[in-house]
Amino acid sequence: MDIYQHFRKEEKEEIDLFLNKCEIAERNYQHVLTDFLDPREQYILQTIVGGFDELNVHYFGGDDKLERKRAIIAPDYFVPTEEDYEIVLIELTYPSKFVKLTHRNVLGTIMSLGIDRNQLGDIIVNDRIQFVLTKRFESYIMMELTKIKGAGIKLSSIPFGNMIQSSENWITHDITVSTMRLDVIIKHITNTSRTISKKLIEGKRVKVNHREIESVDFTVEENDLLSIKGYGRALIIANNGESKKGKIRITYRTLFK
Repeated sequence: MDIYQHFRKEEKEEIDLFLNKCEIAERNYQHVLTDFLDPREQYILQTIVGGFDELNVHYFGGDDKLERKRAIIAPDYFVPTEEDYEIVLIELTYPSKFVKLTHRNVLGTIMSLGIDRNQLGDIIVNDRIQFVLTKRFESYIMMELTKIKGAGIKLSSIPFGNMIQSSENWITHDITVSTMRLDVIIKHITNTSRTISKKLIEGKRVKVNHREIESVDFTVEENDLLSIKGYGRALIIANNGESKKGKIRITYRTLFK
C-alpha cells in the first residue's frame, strides 16, 4: 500500500518522519517519543502506526481535553508513564490588575526566545495562565522568560493535577456542505459569502494546520485546524458522510472572537 496516496503531497515530510520513527521502534523494540503534534499530525501518525502489526501509539499533552500532544510509538507490550512524555506544566504569574495577557501575547513571547512551536503544547488562559513545554526547555525558559508586554512575570513548574481549565469557549456545529473546498468551508464557518471567503484565502488570512493556504480549491479534511485572521479558529471534527441529497455532513468546532 502506498501510504502517501492517503494524504496531501505537502504532508510528505511529516509522513517520512513518522515512518522513520515507526521503523526505529519496530527494529529496536523500543519506544520513540515525538515532538508536540497538532490534531492533523496525530491523525496521520495514528494511520501510519496502524500499518505496523506490533506497534501502538500513545498520546499525552497534560490533559485529555488539550489539543497539542506528544506521542510515544512503542511495541504493543509497552505501557508509558507520564514521565515518559518528558513534558512540564508551567504556571505564569503576572500583575493582572494592571495588564491583560492573551494567548497570543504568551505564544509570541515564547516564540521570540527561539523555542520552536513543536516544543510547546497548549497555552491555557483563565484567571491564571499555564502552558505545557518539553522538559528540556524548562530551565531555559525559567531564566529567559521574565517579561510579557512589558510586565514582569514569575514562572513555576507545577503538577499536571493542578492544571486549570481554559476559559475559551469552543462551540460545536453540524452542517451540510456541497464540497470540502476551502472557500466553501470558510464561507460556512464565517457565515459570509463565497466572494468574501475567497478574498480571505487569497489575501493570506487563512491557515490550515499552521500553514498559509492561498488556493481556494484546497481540500479540507478531518482533524484540520483552520485559523482565520479576524475571526478565530475552527477544528474539523468529523466528516459524517453524504446526506440523502448528496451533501456532505460535517461536524466542526469554532473558537471565534
